[in-house]
This record gives sequence, C-alpha cells and structure tokens, in this order.
Amino acid sequence: MIELIRKSKNFLIVEIALPIVDLFLGTKIHYYFCQIKQMNKWSAQEVQNWQNEQLHNLVNHFYSNTIYYRRLFDKIGLNPKDIKTKEDLVKIPLLNKDIIRDHYDELIPSNIASLPHKKASSGGSSGKTLKYLLDNNTWSYTTAIKIYSWQTSGYLYGDAYATIGSSSLFSPNPTLKQRFYHLFKNSLRISALNLSDEKISQLIPLLIKKRPKYLYGYAAALFLLAKYVNKNKIKLDSVKGCFPTAEMLTPEYRAEIEKAFGFVMDCYGARDGGITAYEINKGYYNVGYNSIAEVVDCYDKDTGKLLVTDLLSYSFPFLRYDLDDDVTLADSQQTYNYNGQVITKIMGRSPDIIRLANGHVLTGPAFQMMFGSFNVLAYRISKLDDLILQIEIQPNEMFTQDEENRLLGILKNHAGKECTVKLLKVKEFTPNKNGKRNYFIA
Repeated sequence: MIELIRKSKNFLIVEIALPIVDLFLGTKIHYYFCQIKQMNKWSAQEVQNWQNEQLHNLVNHFYSNTIYYRRLFDKIGLNPKDIKTKEDLVKIPLLNKDIIRDHYDELIPSNIASLPHKKASSGGSSGKTLKYLLDNNTWSYTTAIKIYSWQTSGYLYGDAYATIGSSSLFSPNPTLKQRFYHLFKNSLRISALNLSDEKISQLIPLLIKKRPKYLYGYAAALFLLAKYVNKNKIKLDSVKGCFPTAEMLTPEYRAEIEKAFGFVMDCYGARDGGITAYEINKGYYNVGYNSIAEVVDCYDKDTGKLLVTDLLSYSFPFLRYDLDDDVTLADSQQTYNYNGQVITKIMGRSPDIIRLANGHVLTGPAFQMMFGSFNVLAYRISKLDDLILQIEIQPNEMFTQDEENRLLGILKNHAGKECTVKLLKVKEFTPNKNGKRNYFIA
C-alpha cells in the first residue's frame, strides 16, 4: 500500500509540475520524460530503428543547412543517403573541439532562427573556451532523463536536494526564470570552489537546517564533504543518497561517499555532445536514447576514445563528436537488462589517460590507492613528452625522503625503464574556475 501511494504521488507531481515548468521555460521536459518511459519498454531493435531514423533526418538537415557539412560531404564524395544506420556513421569524419573553434560560423545552420536554442560555452579540462549552441530539445531531454533515472532510486520530483558544484551545474547569476526553476525542483545551490575543512564546517549547519534528501554534485566535492563528515562522526540523517557527476568517481571516492551517505548513483554526462549515462545498476551506465556512442582508437578490448552523436541537436551539429573521454562500451546490450547502449567503465578525460611511446598506458585514477598509502594529500600526473612523465604531489608534513624514493620507483616501474619520471612538490592544488579539479585527491 505504501509503495502504491508513493507511486501515485510521484505520478501526480510529475504530471502537474513538469508541464508547468515547460510552460514557464518554453521546454519539453514532460514530453521527453513520457517518451523515455515508453522507449524503456521497447525492444533493443525498436530503439535502434528509432535512432536510425533520427540519424538519417539529422544528417540530411546538416548537409542541407550548414556550410561545413555540405563542403565536407562533397569533398569526400559522401551522400546523406549513404547514412542509413548508425553503422554508417564511420563514413563521417569525426568532429572535435578544434574544428568547432575554427569553423564555428560554418557549423551554424542557415535556419537557426527557427530552431529553439541558447548560447553555451565550456571551459573544459584544458581551460580553452568552447562556444556552441545548446539545442532546446537536447536540454529538455537530458533534464528529463536525469529525473527518470533518479526516480529509480526512490527520488520524487520536488524532493529537496543540494547541488554542490559550479557553473556547469547551475548559473552563478541566475535569471528570474532560473530562480523559479530551482525553487520548483527544490534545489539548494552550494559552490564547490572552496571546500576546505573550515568551509565545510560552515556548510554543515546549513545542510542540517535545510535537510536535503539527496546530494548532487562534482564527485571530488562530494568526496571532500563525505571525508569531513566521516572524520568528525557527523550524521546528516536527512540524506538518502548521492548523485556524483562531472568528475571521475574513483573507487576511493565512492567508498568514502557511501560510508557517509549510503546510496550512490554515478552519472556520466557532457552538455556539449548531449550525452548522459546513469549508473542505474552498479557498474553499468545506461546511455540516453538521444545519443549514439562509439569507441575508437581502442587500446584494450572495447576501451578507447568516446565519440558521441546527439540525435536531437538540430541547432548545432554534434556528429561523431570527440569528447576527449575514454570509456569501455559494452559489446552486448541484452546482458545488462537495458535496451540501449551501456558503458561499463569510465576511464576519464583523455588527458588523464596517458599513452607512452613504449606501449604502456597509465590511467590517473588507477594510482589512487597507491598514492593513498603515502603521506600525499593530492597529486597530478602529466605527460610532457612521449617518454617523459611529470608527477606533481602535495605532500603533508610526514612525507619522507624514503617515501619519495619508493614512490619514484613504483612510478618508474609502471611507466617502463625507457621513461623519465620527474617528481615535483607543490604547496597546494586549486580547483579550476568552474570548480572542477584537474588533480586527484589521495
């Protein structure tokens, strides 16, 4: 009976609240929420048929309406009719951030005035700004799938939650409409730019007073909060679970967050590219139906560079878009009880995946446990040349010369004898302007 009441309440909230939000914001969240629910019941073949139809229409649109794709297709002798299924995507050259920067105007459709969108930008891990147009359909869909996915954990739209992040998760200077939207979805916004122990101690009373049911935010930010809570034996009894996003959720991050707050559902996503993938079943990330994911340049079975095609973005093309991320894509859908594509491992940003000329491949998060056994607070691994690594560490006062020698020996062993490893000590690492961290906390 309780479960029936809960589901009835959820149905009423969604059916009343989302249409009001759409009316106010000019979005289609409710439409796509209903579509996702329906498509979740389809067979894998029915999903692929829908995606193939969307892809065919999308390619025709960009060939007909953009200078860049008409010129590109004509140059390589490709006809839009040649793209019938997602298997045909390999015929289209990939798109990356440099191409977008160099050909921005040529990528904007000639009928852009009739396509609802808003201007957007991303700083990315490199710090170089990327301008693009965010399609209204893509924003609506990714918002709908977040609500749908969260609900599998018991979340109800309107449940109070705290967002710990920055500009990629919420606007620092929200408009009146954005304020209304945050109020309607009951979201408390907390900056992740400074999460020192002193700052977190000041946040705890706020969280106790506001009693959020869920925490949503940058993985490292949630980890720092969890670490403080566990260390000081603080109970935030209102919190039922966490939704990390935007950064790598390492095993150590997850363990600390679960210890503090229980349930964790990781989320992979990128606003440029329109992809979302939610970890509804632990270890398996369900890719949203609006995206077609490909993995190329594999260095391990089914693990390599992720390309994504956003099937709903007509305002700006994201066709075989290189996100600078490395993932493992499942080779069989039915195994994972989901009728779409499934990511089974997120390796992180390509700059964190270090491929050396001697054939060794190093992944930053793989070193988390190793660095955790040393007196190191945080670290960053960078490739300076094909066979030169730079390791920056923030040591604590207990770090010894013996530890430094052992650390260098382990890193040298992983990188190979041909590789030069340089170790630098820094006083501290600071987050990027957007609050994300380009370093790992040990």
